[in-house]
This record gives sequence, structure tokens and C-alpha cells, in this order.
Amino acid sequence: MNNTPYKILDCTIRDGGYYTDWHFTDNFVNEYLIACANSPVSIVELGYISHSKDTNGPYYHLEKNILKKAKRILGTKKKIFAMVNFKEIKSSSSLIKLLKDKVGLIDGVRFAVAPKSIKKFSKIISNVSPKFKQISFNLNLMYLSEWFDKPKMIKTIFDSISNKVDRVAFVDSYGALTPDDIYLLMKEINLFYKNKFEYGCHFHNNCGLALANSIIANKNGCKIIDTTFTGMGRGAGNAETELLMSINNDARKKIKGFHLNNFLERLDKLKSEMKWGSSFPYAFAATNGYSQSDMMDLIQKKRLDPSTAIQVISKKNTGSKITFINKDKIKFLKKSNPILIGGAKSFLSQGTQLLKTISNTSPIFFSGSNAFNNFLDLNLKIKNPKYLILTGSEIKKLKIKLNKKIFNQMYLNGLVAEKIFLPKYLHSINRNIIISDSIAENPLMLIGKLFLSLKVRKMLLAFFDGNIDTKRDRIVFDETQESINKLVKQKLKISTITKSKFKVDYKNPWLND
Repeated sequence: MNNTPYKILDCTIRDGGYYTDWHFTDNFVNEYLIACANSPVSIVELGYISHSKDTNGPYYHLEKNILKKAKRILGTKKKIFAMVNFKEIKSSSSLIKLLKDKVGLIDGVRFAVAPKSIKKFSKIISNVSPKFKQISFNLNLMYLSEWFDKPKMIKTIFDSISNKVDRVAFVDSYGALTPDDIYLLMKEINLFYKNKFEYGCHFHNNCGLALANSIIANKNGCKIIDTTFTGMGRGAGNAETELLMSINNDARKKIKGFHLNNFLERLDKLKSEMKWGSSFPYAFAATNGYSQSDMMDLIQKKRLDPSTAIQVISKKNTGSKITFINKDKIKFLKKSNPILIGGAKSFLSQGTQLLKTISNTSPIFFSGSNAFNNFLDLNLKIKNPKYLILTGSEIKKLKIKLNKKIFNQMYLNGLVAEKIFLPKYLHSINRNIIISDSIAENPLMLIGKLFLSLKVRKMLLAFFDGNIDTKRDRIVFDETQESINKLVKQKLKISTITKSKFKVDYKNPWLND
């Protein structure tokens, strides 16, 4: 079958926003829009429109000023779309309210809808779309791998949406499908629903097949192909805009390389930091029926290495309830306020003075590898009770391998560690190991839960500076702040004795108050 003429829908900002919380600099967006204006991209999906009260940035809540600026740069030949997460829509009136000030600023809106919600979607759209003739209504059908080979389910979906939307895009949410799977789907569509809608596709790149799947879908009738520059998108990302353009003779002739190359160079730097793209962990998640968002959270938010993330994703987390073994080993906690040392670099310049100031009876807990590595670099010989907290991949990040000599040299009393990640050899080295059944828990949350279970009601923080320079830093910051807030609600009093950007009480260690 010959290729169907197609249009490229680039959704770099919208899908890539999962890595930046939809915060992008003006310079970044300007370069992006100029690159799109000088390329054969037909549709630019600039972000989400939402009334959700969240911490997401402006490209999750597209306002008039952003859309007006985009129209000026893109010109009249490029269309602007926005996405709506249908889970946020409670009624027809809420959708009308969301769209009413977007008339004349967006050309189309797409709705991300799970098959189980298709009847609700159909009902709401029937009431809303007639009121917005200037805006095309498009459906993104999610979780394709769960229903692409189920004719009855396909029939139910298409019966529900008949004459309700302009386009339907098939979304491989898990990134699990192969070109053969896409061929089977399109064969079914062409047999029974060929002229019902204009079709599109949105494929994730978990297994490195997003571009191949897009080509097969196009050969069999899909006219709108979703892509992103360098594949930037949730989890493993998407088919690459620049690659799709490069393999198409007509598209390739329309590329103005200077503008595009500048933007791609910028994205390459971002990709090296945030690490989207196909990989074994994302492929493992896809082929085993796990959401790529779960894998993304483990790698990004939990800071796990790939092998550990694979181990975690096939295990059930214990949720908020965490149990501990051997917690009676640290009864001395009740005698003095424990100090939790963070991994900030300020420890290297200020740690010696601080640790020499505090009482040698104050128990010290090192919050992971960075904190302990900094302590090793200082080569301090303090006799305070000391414990090292190891969650997730942290043991792999230590500068040294733990052994009896290290325990003795550092006066290290023991460990707080997660059972699933604890190497067996450590049991024979030191029996003072408090073991939790958590899985890749935030170290501050883990130790806070331990203290609460021991009826310890105060905890001091040190060298939790709260760095927010990079996206990954912000992820760690938000996770830690959330942990602090939850523990405070559970009646654990938390103060910091060093400067910190976290919202927490400050206690000056140099004052006797």
C-alpha cells in the first residue's frame, strides 16, 4: 500500500513538559517556534489547557498571551492545538468555561481519553462542540496496547464517538506495540471504519519502534503523525520530528537547517541531563504491562539506576505504611535530638565546624550516599552515634565498599536500609541494621517514619540546602518538601540548623536557646 500523504503534529512542548513540569524559558520556546515555522511541521501542540490547581507551569495552563505570541511567530500556515486531559473535565459547563476564551487563538483541541471513559466523553462533547465551530475537536484514544486486537471493544468505541469528533488518534500509551500490531489495527479500521474519521497516531518509543510504527500507520491510512524534536516526551519519549522529516523527500526539501539545528543542539544538552529515549528499563516496563510514567517516576523522582528501577517496578510498594525490623537497636535516640545530614556540598565547607560544635551524644544519620561521601572527604573522627541511610540505588553510589574496617574507622554504628536492596554480605559485617520493607523511599521520609515508630518527636536537619538549579534538583526538592510536610502533620517536629530553602523552622546552632 502506498504512503498516505500526512501532516506532522509536533507536540514537543506539550509532551516534553513531563520533564520540566511545563516550565520553559522564553528563549527556549522562541527557538522552538522559529524551528517549527521554518520546517514542514503542520500542527504545533503547544501544551495543555487546564483549570486544575497544581504546580505545573504556564504550558499546562495556556493563556492568551502565550497563544498570541505563538500565532505571531508561526504565521497563518501553521495550526495551533492544545490538549485537554479529559480526567479533569467534570461536566459540559466546565469544558465550555475552559474553551470560551481560546476561540480565535487555537485551531484545535485534543482530548486524552481512556476507553472506559468514552461514553462520558461522547455525551459531553455532543453538548459542547456545536458551540465552538472555529475549533476542531479531536480524540486521542489512550492505552492502545490493551484494545487494538479486540474488535468488540473497537466497535463499542467507534459507535460511541460516531459524528462527534473530527479526528481520532491512536495512542500507544505504554510504548508496547510493534509494526505488526499497528498493521492489524489499521486493517480492522480500514475494513469497518475507513471513512468515519481522519486518523492520526501517537506512539511512544519505549522499544525504539515509535518511528517505525508511525510509518506503518501512515502507509495504512493515518494522516496525522505525532512527533517531538529529539523524541522529547513522557518516559521514553516519542517518534522524532527531525527523523520523520529527513526520510520524507518532500518534507526534507522544506527544512531550513540553520534554525532547526540551533534548537536541536539545545535539546541535546537537555536530553543528556534528563535522559529520555528508548532503553531497556522503558522497554521492560512496556512489554510487561507497566506504565512508562511509573518507570519515569522511578528514574527521575526516585533517582534509581536502571537495573534498580527494573527490580522495583515488578514489586508492589507498601505505600504509606512502612514496617521496620531491629529498630530496638537504637534506643539511645530518645536521649538526644537526632540530626539528619543532607547531601549538600556546603557540608564540605561548614561540616567540620558544625559537627565539632554539637554534643557528642547527638546521634547522626547520613541521608544517603552524597552525605556520607562528603563525610568521608572531610575525614572527621567524631564519636557521635552514626547511622547511614541507604534507599534504592544509594549503596551503588558510595565511594567505598562498606566493610568492618570502614565501620570501625568511621565509628559507624549501623545502617537503616531497605530489605529489597540490601546486599547479603552486609548482614555478616554489621548486625546493627534496621531493615524496612519500603521500596526506594525518600531517605528523609524513611527515617522520619522510623523516628515516629520509636516515639521520637524531634528531628534536626543539617545541610539540606534545597538546591533547585536543574530539573532533577527541583524534583528532589519537591519530593523532600512533601516528605517534610507529611511528617510534620504526623507530629514530628522538624527544624534545620543550617540555611535551607525548605519551608521548615530554623534553629541557630550557635545560640543557646
